[in-house]
Amino acid sequence: MEIDSEKWRQTLIEGALALGLTMTVGQARTMGEHALELLQWNRVTNLTTITDPLDVALKHYVDALAAAPWIGDRARVMDAGSGGGFPGLPLAILRPDLSVTLVDSVRKKVSFLKHTIRTLGLSDIDAVHGRLEDLCLLPEYRGKFDRVVCRAFSSLEDFANLALPFLSPGGCLLAMKGLQANHSQETANQKGDGSIILGGTSFSVHIHRYRLPFLDAQRSLVQLTPISEV
Repeated sequence: MEIDSEKWRQTLIEGALALGLTMTVGQARTMGEHALELLQWNRVTNLTTITDPLDVALKHYVDALAAAPWIGDRARVMDAGSGGGFPGLPLAILRPDLSVTLVDSVRKKVSFLKHTIRTLGLSDIDAVHGRLEDLCLLPEYRGKFDRVVCRAFSSLEDFANLALPFLSPGGCLLAMKGLQANHSQETANQKGDGSIILGGTSFSVHIHRYRLPFLDAQRSLVQLTPISEV
């Protein structure tokens, strides 16, 4: 199988369908174009360690799309630590109603993202270079997003601390994780009412578990919603 071949694109479509999502042939082709650019740039810029075509299709693109059911219509989405564009760029392709901001602290990665956005002709998506600690102080980003999603953080507490300032009222954080063991320790102190305290803020926690199609690999998405103090 080759990236962006008919078989590769069909794998994306079938993988999305297994998650309950509908992907068009055109959307699969756009993701294939992104994948080709990703591996081309990866020769000189460290964007991904995943290069096998099937793994790229499933572990990057299909897995990224697993967050889609938990993102409302026309939502403003920040992808924190986007790297090569995951999960934000596949989400933007599948869901053109979204307004997506890709953020990364590595300038070369942001240069790749900006190049890809131009090459693919995508709209209502931008790539921003900066550290979350700095960007959250700027009025154009602070409190402006309905969802902040990431695959880059190993610690829920670190993610919550850095991403919370970007949330608009009613928004939530989406942390995409691997095996349940990766976050079971962090949610072990979850209270009986389903809440947990991270960095001094109380969140309601919902863990959405799914299996990555074809690979049968367990994944989970941790949804953290700030609880307003009465």
